[in-house]
Amino acid sequence: MTSLALYEDLLAPGEALELPLGGRILYVASGEVAGLHAGRAAFGADGATLTAGTDGATVLRWELTDWEPGDAKLSAAVDLDPWAEYAMRCELDGGPAPGPGIGCVLRGELTIDGEVVRPFGAFVEPAEVSGQGSFVRVVLVRAEESQGAALAQGSLHL
Repeated sequence: MTSLALYEDLLAPGEALELPLGGRILYVASGEVAGLHAGRAAFGADGATLTAGTDGATVLRWELTDWEPGDAKLSAAVDLDPWAEYAMRCELDGGPAPGPGIGCVLRGELTIDGEVVRPFGAFVEPAEVSGQGSFVRVVLVRAEESQGAALAQGSLHL
């Protein structure tokens, strides 16, 4: 079973985060990590050590795994065609999700499928989103459908 998982990493100043091999997107919600500042995102698949800046950092991290992660903020099973090529995309706000994913409210208060969700509350996409606020999400789309604006994206090899 393939799962998409969202983690929230709260890093102290200078703290390092060890990341194993695997498809992931990082979004820096506050502070700075490895030269990536607040409001920015990056895709990666290699193992890496990321170090928080002098003010620390809050990092939202989405990972695609072949197991059910126990310590994630939220995880969801995703049904992907093993013969298709996919892209992992990080999007800020936007309309209907173009594929399965996980979102996280950044500011304000949003109603997600009839439930009120506040900052750093997570939800599974696709979802009906309304209200005053903003969110960031990572979605999985077929590679040929990965056109358009994204904060970060990268190809996945299943």
